[in-house]
Amino acid sequence: MAPLTLTILGAGPAAPNPGGANSGYLVRHGDSAVVMDCGPGTAGQIALHVPPQRLDGVAISHFHPDHYFDLVALYYVLKFGDPRGSRLPVWIPPGGREFLDRFGQLIADKPEMMEDVFELCEYPLEAPVQIGALELTFHPVQHYIASYAMRVRSADGALLTFSSDVAPCPALPIAAKDADLLLCESAMLNASQDDPDPLKRGHMSALEAGTAATQAHARSLLITHYRSSPEDDAHHLAAARQTFSGPIDLARPGNTYVVRS
Repeated sequence: MAPLTLTILGAGPAAPNPGGANSGYLVRHGDSAVVMDCGPGTAGQIALHVPPQRLDGVAISHFHPDHYFDLVALYYVLKFGDPRGSRLPVWIPPGGREFLDRFGQLIADKPEMMEDVFELCEYPLEAPVQIGALELTFHPVQHYIASYAMRVRSADGALLTFSSDVAPCPALPIAAKDADLLLCESAMLNASQDDPDPLKRGHMSALEAGTAATQAHARSLLITHYRSSPEDDAHHLAAARQTFSGPIDLARPGNTYVVRS
């Protein structure tokens, strides 16, 4: 079977980088394909890598717009595209069904709009769910709102952790423990750009992402949800290398990474 891979649909922060998209990632193993987050600009990227009708599921880390707004675009891709045969499972945070009912009411005067195409599943916390051939576990992490890191394990034991949006917190290294690849957000250039109270923070810097990867004993680190320019990119890489000695890269839209070679 082909190795577990991660394809970047979008890697930008809330203010997307020029020409880029917000948070969205395609995970594949064999015939299984799962999308983690579906931020603006990502739904149209899926078909470049896999027919949307062949997705096994979508998992949403939290309900900030840059992580879920393209569920609407994906809804229409599936509604008016080739038939699937069944609704697409969309795994959402606890309480997410009520949230999406309000969303459907606002945009279409139809609370159950999303359920025309999606099977909405509120995920359990820290208990695995099976999506295709992939096992996903969702871990609460610190952010401005409820947010959940995703731990993805393939049938051959390869392990990917996606941090979600997160501040430095003890929960992240636990979610990323022994990961072959930690896909970690680095929305801040440095900690001073976030709330001065550590308990009210919601984002990481690359320096802190490197620390989390080291604490988790992760094998490699892929920085995402970052501000991109030649100067900023160099800063992210240099900062992460101060605190993590393993392989480090920046998530580039369109690129595919093997989680464990």
